[in-house]
Amino acid sequence: MGRRRARARGVGGFGALLGLLLALLSAGWIARDLAVAQYPLDIWWLWAGVPIRPEGAVVRATTLLDPVLGFGCLFAAVAVLRRSPSAPRALSAVAVATLLFRVPPLWSLGADGLPGAGAGARGWALITAGVALVGSVSLLIVAAAGRSGAARGEGRLRRAPAVGAALLLVGAGLVLVAWQVCSVRELGWSAYWGSVVGDGDAHRALLQPPVNWSLLSLTLLSLVSAAGAARRAPAVQPLGLLTASLLLAHGAAALAAAQRAGLIGHFGALAPRTQLDLVTASFAALAGLVVLLALARPAAGADASRGPVGGQLPPGYAPPPPPSDLPPNW
Repeated sequence: MGRRRARARGVGGFGALLGLLLALLSAGWIARDLAVAQYPLDIWWLWAGVPIRPEGAVVRATTLLDPVLGFGCLFAAVAVLRRSPSAPRALSAVAVATLLFRVPPLWSLGADGLPGAGAGARGWALITAGVALVGSVSLLIVAAAGRSGAARGEGRLRRAPAVGAALLLVGAGLVLVAWQVCSVRELGWSAYWGSVVGDGDAHRALLQPPVNWSLLSLTLLSLVSAAGAARRAPAVQPLGLLTASLLLAHGAAALAAAQRAGLIGHFGALAPRTQLDLVTASFAALAGLVVLLALARPAAGADASRGPVGGQLPPGYAPPPPPSDLPPNW
């Protein structure tokens, strides 16, 4: 038993170190972008997709994904250090998201990728993507080892918040699927596939995945989280919270860019396509915020139908009375 606990602590410590490493990678690149920016606020507008002073801009490295993934990895590491029961699930959630969003730079940052970026910056970005790939796979292994020794009998998610979160997540996923179908019809399959796998000219940042790759990844996370929330599975809680954060960031950034361009104040005069874009962004932000609030609630207690735990009877129950007729020689 002592060896098993020591091994579990060692695995948990390794998982915490990996989470901190991935969080530090995001923080380091964000610090680099803040250092080269003329004004710190420019980074937010660049994350939102608004070009700021392009004539003097240096090629940036980060997108809005970086702070979300960085905070997610940090929270997962803290959960491990606090020995939270949700730590293995948190590690799995950040590992899956990191794997989805960090893999594309491995092939998109070629010799001709992202005009204006020097070979040194591209090299460090490739190293970052490689470390994130290895780290996310290692986190999945650590999380699997942690789940194998975790205690069972956890309660399920509360019904009303879980059902509401599932409906909003599946709605967001279906909306994103509809936009992908429209992109295929407008661009054709060949051009659409190019926008999924990406090339250097389609990027504005070193670590930015292709736009449609990001949207497809967010669609996948939304639908998987919706399926888990519909089952009220506690394992989906960290992934649902991370997906909701990504939806909220995606919608809020699009709305901020539209407000800066003066589109929201003239909504009625906009083209139908632009109106649908704004409605989609509003729904994504609202859905992300509501799902965050819904899934942040702790899970309900263990089901009484599973029987007493540790020999204790549920509240309101009493042991059966003794038989009225005692057996012979009692």
